[in-house]
Formats: sequence, C-alpha cells, structure tokens
Amino acid sequence: MPAADAVIFASLQKCNGKRQNRYKNVTLIYFALQNGTMDAGNIVTRALEGHAEGMRKLAGIQNARYPLGALGKVVKEKEYFLGITGLRGIGKTVLLLQLAKEYGGVYFSADDRNLGGVAVYDAIRALSDAGHKAIFIDEIHAKPGWDADLKTAYDESLAYVAFTGSSAIGIRSLKSDLSRRAVVEHLKPASFREWLSIRKGAELPLLGMDAMLKGKTGLARKHGHIARQMHEYYATGGVLYPAKSQFYKTVVSTMETIAYKDFAAIKGVEKDTVENFFKLLQLVAISMPMELSYSSIGKVLQRNKVWVMRFLADVEKTEAIKRIYGCGEGTKPFRKEAKYYLPFPYRAALCESMGRPPNVGSQREEFFINHVDCCYVRTGSAQTADFKADGKVFEVGGPGKEGKGGCDYVVADGLDTTGSRVPLFLFGLLY
Repeated sequence: MPAADAVIFASLQKCNGKRQNRYKNVTLIYFALQNGTMDAGNIVTRALEGHAEGMRKLAGIQNARYPLGALGKVVKEKEYFLGITGLRGIGKTVLLLQLAKEYGGVYFSADDRNLGGVAVYDAIRALSDAGHKAIFIDEIHAKPGWDADLKTAYDESLAYVAFTGSSAIGIRSLKSDLSRRAVVEHLKPASFREWLSIRKGAELPLLGMDAMLKGKTGLARKHGHIARQMHEYYATGGVLYPAKSQFYKTVVSTMETIAYKDFAAIKGVEKDTVENFFKLLQLVAISMPMELSYSSIGKVLQRNKVWVMRFLADVEKTEAIKRIYGCGEGTKPFRKEAKYYLPFPYRAALCESMGRPPNVGSQREEFFINHVDCCYVRTGSAQTADFKADGKVFEVGGPGKEGKGGCDYVVADGLDTTGSRVPLFLFGLLY
C-alpha cells in the first residue's frame, strides 16, 4: 500500500473507532481509494469493456431511433458537444449507443462500477491519449463535477463528447460556460409511430398537423390497420424495452429509480418528499385528469397548498408527470388548476400494481397530449372541447363522442372521418 494511502487508511480506522460505527470491511474504502487513482491504461480497458457490453445489448435492436439522423448531424459537425436529456427508460442509452456505432466512438456509462472514482475528465483524457477521439458517455450526471470536466475537455480539444443525463438535475439548464460549448437536446418518449417501427417493424410516414387533417380520409383508409395497436401502446408504449412477463415491474422499478435517485438529487428536496413521489403518481394514475387540484392532492399527502405547488414543480422536472394548463394561462402553476397526466406506460403499470384497470378515457387524452403541444379549453364551469393546438380546438373521446360547442374537430377511436371527425391514431404519427 502506498504511504499516502496508508495514512488515510489508518485515519479512517481511527475515526470509525471514535464514532463506534466501524465499517465491516474497511478494505472497501481502500478499494475506492485505488479506483480514485486508477492509471490511464486501466481506465481505457474498463471503458472499452463497457463499450463491448453496450454494443452486445444493441445487437438485439435492428431499427434506428428516429432522432438518430438529426442528432447525428450535431455529432458529425463536431462544433458543439451533444447532450441528450429526457425521462428515464425512454431509450436515451439505445440512442447514444447507436450514435457511437454510427460515428465510430467509444461508449461507456458514468455509473459503471468498474470506473468508480474516475472523473469524467480523466476518462476522456485517457481515451483521447489512446487514440479514441469520439466518446459517448451515458448517465453523465453520476459523476461529480461533470460539467466543469466537459468544459475543460472541450477547451483542450481532447475529443468529441456526446452524453446523456437526467432531466431532474438541471442538465437542460447548463451553466453559462458549458452552454457555449454544448447543445442539449430533449428526447421525448417513443411516439406511437416510432414504437410501431421498433416494436412491430411497421414504417409509417411522419405527418404535419395540417396535412394530416386535410388528408384524414385517405390516411385512415391506407393506414387504418394500425389503429388496432392503440391499446397495446396504451399498455406498453413510450418505452422500447420488450413487454415480457415482468414488464410492469420493470416500469415501476424505473419509477423507483427516478424517485430515490433523480428526484432526491434535486436541491432542497427532503426525504419524506421523496416518499410522497409515489403517492402522487398513484393518485394521478387512478384519477381523471380534471379531478385533481392542489387541495385534493394536499389532502392525500397531508400538506398545505404552497408545499403542494412546490412539490409538483419539482416532480415535473423529472418528467414523471405532465401538467396541461388552461389556454392563455402560460405555465404558471399559481393560476388556474392544471390537468394531470402521466407518460406511457405509467398509468397502466401503476394501476396493475394496485389491482385495478386504467381508465381508457384518461389514456385517450394522454395519447393526444403526449403527441401534440396543446393547452386545455376552459370557460368557467361550462363544458367545452378538451384541447387547443395550432389555433384549432379538439375534443377527445370514444367512438360515440359528439363535439360540443366551439369544437373544430372530434378526435375519437375508430376510423370514422365523417364531417369533423378525426381518428385518434393519426395523431400518433405527428413525430
């Protein structure tokens, strides 16, 4: 053991003895110290082992993620580092692996135990010195000081870097020094169109809103066969891992990781607040979108209105819930109440865990709002159409839905395009 490490090792033993809280295996501390001083050769070896394992997993995915082309242009130009953020479990890792494969780079995950104690800068430096000039780092937020390390690596022109990270901890709002050196793109959950491509091998055209509305009859005739996949998308869509027997347990496990890892990392979030994270998701899953309010949520969580407002704002940063505000209200949660939704397939997974079926009406609305940027229409207590987007008002519902006053289009299950009716599945082809 090197002399310096021996001194630290002895100090830890002494400190533990005074606190009467001895480590069962103090050699674990020494192992961490050794990792902190890992030589460049070992860093390269372990990073390449992580790369090989990642590529092995990628071999089972035949189709490219739809954003690959656009993000690939950023990588190819190499003017800015590329950051990819978004909800956990929606395929950021797959996309990063595909980028690494396409552009001949090295992939590794920052939370790889084999690289414990290795700073982002040290990993980039070691790989660069070994001749690897394109580096793709997954879960970069797992490394302390990652943003400063990227800034230094960029300024020293060590290598090109693309990275992924959690939405919850502020990667989308980079410090000013790094923001001039990196482009951060937000990855949405897999659309119905992309899910059909990767899970079903079906390639559908990308549609614009106006073209879709004008051509709805022909589109329904040509692509109507895919409408039968809607309920499977409600149950397993949004994510790209296989819907095997333990699928919902995997989804719930992802939510747990968001709660206890990402959400807990938000500055100022308290431990009991993390425990309320799941209670909120369960409440949204069993409620109709308009049933919830600050007061009703506060009653369940036993908190006051101000606390609930702050709590919801923090949860929304993780993207585990989505709030749709009334038209003309901006995004300020201190005005009128929002409608509360979940990303797919959270509602189905949570309802399954609670032994109750998900409400299909809520799932229809979730399908629409997850594919369309919109606000909801509200005029006092009067019933109105549900959503407004691109200057048009849409009411979402089942096959027998009839539009109320002020509605431009009735968006419904089925393939009927009579009058103002538009099949709901067509909105899944908008991105």
